[in-house]
Amino acid sequence: MPFFIYKGFDKSGKSITKTLEAANKEAIANSLIKSGFSIVSISEKKGDLDLKFIDDFLKKISKVKTNDLVMVTIQLANMLDAGIPLPTSLSTLVEQTENKKLKEALEDISEEIKQGKTFSDSLAKHKDIFSNLFINMVASGEVSGNLDEVLKRLASFTEHEAELKSKISSAMTYPVILIIAGVGVVSFVVTTVIPPFVKIFLEGGIPLPLPTLILYQLNNVIRAAWLYIIVGSVAGWIYLKRWAKTTEGKMKLDVIKLKVPVWGDLARKVEISRLTRTLSALLSSGVPMLQALQVTEKTIDVAPMALVIKNVGIAVGKGKNISDSLRESGEFPAMPIHMIAVGEETGTLEIMLTKIADFYDIATDYAIKKLTALLEPMFLVIIGGLVGFIFASILLPIFSMVKTLKN
Repeated sequence: MPFFIYKGFDKSGKSITKTLEAANKEAIANSLIKSGFSIVSISEKKGDLDLKFIDDFLKKISKVKTNDLVMVTIQLANMLDAGIPLPTSLSTLVEQTENKKLKEALEDISEEIKQGKTFSDSLAKHKDIFSNLFINMVASGEVSGNLDEVLKRLASFTEHEAELKSKISSAMTYPVILIIAGVGVVSFVVTTVIPPFVKIFLEGGIPLPLPTLILYQLNNVIRAAWLYIIVGSVAGWIYLKRWAKTTEGKMKLDVIKLKVPVWGDLARKVEISRLTRTLSALLSSGVPMLQALQVTEKTIDVAPMALVIKNVGIAVGKGKNISDSLRESGEFPAMPIHMIAVGEETGTLEIMLTKIADFYDIATDYAIKKLTALLEPMFLVIIGGLVGFIFASILLPIFSMVKTLKN
């Protein structure tokens, strides 16, 4: 959309010059008049096309950090709790927010609300920043009149999700570094160290031991087909990424992931914690059960478990209990199913879901520690084996040469 330069006065009579983005002059004029501003002139901004293109590109690739979103949510909840109207609260946040993408989104939301739209509908225009969970909980808060409490729950939930992702990322950092280092060392030795050694031994008529011969042939393959290897690897990675985004591909990959020892157990615990906490937060905020299940389904990353929640939603719509539907799926352990059944019978489902989430948070921490304790020695053994194999490929020909010289 084009940019326009607006000159005029605000409600207090203060002179204002501002650059605004809109479809046309009429749209800006209507928005300003409704907001109580006086208009002197509106002119289209010319030039700076390249800068605008770069700015739009940067906005598309930039991300809003979880910490920024959490802080904005907490501040908004506190201002609403203090009795400050929503439009005024949003305007204050626009002035305080440093993240450019989030700042522009808040500006747009503030303008939408001034034009009479609801907060949740305004948030829905920025789904790249605000999740379906966020939007649905805000909608329930607007209907029930406890938007400040809902926002506090959202801030806590978002912060908890960020902590969980950080723990998993930290657990995988060390193995990834070891893999990269191992591949780099092997590649360097195979392409630069082995060939000169092999040339000397071949010229001396010394037979190559099996480890040296394997690395020498690997070097020949890499030198002859390095371009094909790179292109094939990139093409294979792109194909796998695209296939993983399809319904069939994601389902098959996630089924395999759940069957991997230790890692599958961790993935299952993470998803149980996420879905129970999400469902509890939605139900506590007044979202109807069927709608809450639909939103929860979209927050789950593992396809088989997301399918289970989808089927649970269908079953609940037909009058069945959540616990019975989960039991039939075979994807959930007995403990959370029994606790959900008790919650349904006693009318304390939200409390039981929170207790399940808390338990699986602790279980996830132990599973991450177990995974880390398993991966570190395993990769050290693998790297040690590679180093030993390389040393053998270099030392064995030397021993053969010494024997030949003695004879």
